[in-house]
Amino acid sequence: MAPLGISFLIRSVYDLLPSNATPVRWGKKDDPTCPLCQGRQTTEHVLSSCKVALSQGRYTWRHNRVLQELASVISTA
Repeated sequence: MAPLGISFLIRSVYDLLPSNATPVRWGKKDDPTCPLCQGRQTTEHVLSSCKVALSQGRYTWRHNRVLQELASVISTA
């Protein structure tokens, strides 16, 4: 796995990906809310729990882009 992929996995497991909740934990920001739904914006929320993003098809779009990238890599292998 590429170093960026490993970095993403580690940061997502420890909830360290950029979100509005991260700077709040560090005392650098007061508002942890999601700009789409006003829920608490954590890594889990951004990646799979925001109901507004789900209703707008954002997760489907991201899923399809991942599949396109995988198909591209497989077809050139």
